[in-house]
Amino acid sequence: MGRVLDNAAPPSYRTSRKVNINSDIENRVIRLLAVAAVFVFCLHVFSDNKADVDLWGNIGFVQAPAWASEFHHKNTFSFTEPDHRWVNHEWGAEYILHVTHEHFGNSGLLALKIGLGLCVVLLMYASIRADCPSAGIRFFYLLLTISTMSYGFSTRPHHFTYLLYALLLLLLKGWPRNRILFLCLAPFLGMLWANLHGAFFIGALLIGIYIILETTRTSHVNDTTPRHIKELGAALALFVAASLINPYGSKLWGFILDSAGMPRPYLSEWAPFDRTAYLAIHPDFVMLAIISFAAILFSSKPKDITWTGILATSFVSAIVLRRNIPLFAITAAFVVPLHIDDIAAKPLEKLGAAIPKRLIVGALCIFMIVSGWYALYFDKSNPFEIEVPQDRFPSGIVHFMKENKLSGNALVFFDWAEYSIWQLYPDCRQFLDGRFSDAYSKQTIEDYFNFIYCKQGWENALNDYPTDIVLIHKGNPVYNKMTLRDDWLLVCEDNIAALFLKKSAHADFMEKLSSGKLRLPNSTGTTYFPE
Repeated sequence: MGRVLDNAAPPSYRTSRKVNINSDIENRVIRLLAVAAVFVFCLHVFSDNKADVDLWGNIGFVQAPAWASEFHHKNTFSFTEPDHRWVNHEWGAEYILHVTHEHFGNSGLLALKIGLGLCVVLLMYASIRADCPSAGIRFFYLLLTISTMSYGFSTRPHHFTYLLYALLLLLLKGWPRNRILFLCLAPFLGMLWANLHGAFFIGALLIGIYIILETTRTSHVNDTTPRHIKELGAALALFVAASLINPYGSKLWGFILDSAGMPRPYLSEWAPFDRTAYLAIHPDFVMLAIISFAAILFSSKPKDITWTGILATSFVSAIVLRRNIPLFAITAAFVVPLHIDDIAAKPLEKLGAAIPKRLIVGALCIFMIVSGWYALYFDKSNPFEIEVPQDRFPSGIVHFMKENKLSGNALVFFDWAEYSIWQLYPDCRQFLDGRFSDAYSKQTIEDYFNFIYCKQGWENALNDYPTDIVLIHKGNPVYNKMTLRDDWLLVCEDNIAALFLKKSAHADFMEKLSSGKLRLPNSTGTTYFPE
């Protein structure tokens, strides 16, 4: 009977049923392709394989855990302040990076970085999916936040902060439903974060800001009670108390507070966001900010004062310091999708219905192919190695110094100092390097940058310290001054760097050089870390 009835069904019914089945299959294919497209896009934007200026220090400074005798507690890599206490605020992350490189090489470092980025994206998506029913909005907004978050996504300890920050946001979004879980995890997060990266104070600030804004909100709504505020305060206290469990104890907080007030105008990522200088570099950040605040402004959904305040705070921090742009992107993913869905879900659904599904499938496939090509081939000699570009690092000159066993006290351009330590220590010790105020006094830092930028008192770096080697960028203002000094010799230079030696300290070396016994450096082309 069933067969007879089925055969007796009108053609329109059979056609409609076939169309529905095909439509379901197409929708399922589109969903799978969208997930794959996001994944491949993550590989693209997270797979930068160019060496960061701090890479050598991030891998080489911490080769033993903090409780081992080999752990450095003093500034042993420096000749200016070898006994200065060194507060390494990212020792845990650096040890993880060292162990990863030791066992898995450059590919392992790149995989770790990409993996941490993907974990952040998963936490962001968990929040976006809960707030935003529209799959199209989830897709496009997630791509925009990922692109913005990828700024400066080189191999560095900051990625641990991005992950823990996203986890803390997710926990706070579940407050007060998951307050027991939050109270249990708060001390663990405080201890873990403080031993991984110095930005752990951001976690304490986030909880503190949340408490202040929730206290303001309690007079308007009833879902947060004074008891919940007290529990948040307890969580903050547990977080801070647990953060004291680190190799430096309370001195780590002292260092963080002192370092936070130190201006760094010569470091680009510490500079404020200037729309004239950085608009072309960060169009995704600008677009994300405009879309996010416009969505909140025009949405008919209730404006949550707490989360709007947190988003505004993260935006201000990104404007003040460019290095905080990824934190704004992560925050936006937890706050804004609810409002965008309210405004744009219906128009986007109508637009999606009007576009043939095969065209959408084709667009997603093309997007994946382009993203995959960029991930594997764009500006890369080998996508599985960390490249050391010669136009950024003086590899030829440094190898010349190493091969000829040149030793002494070296004032090296800031961006190359950790590279120099890796290649030349202990034969050459540094005036200053990327550890900055972690390991050097304000006076040493001031004398160094006065020299580099040829400011008043620039010669103090040569006269008041036992400096006998200078390796600087030819673009540094002091380069021309050094070429005019009779007591220093320009030994060699390449397209970016110049090596000067103090004549009184390196007479034997210069004699070998003048007699032709030493071969001057040649261009080495692109090399791979750790070279």
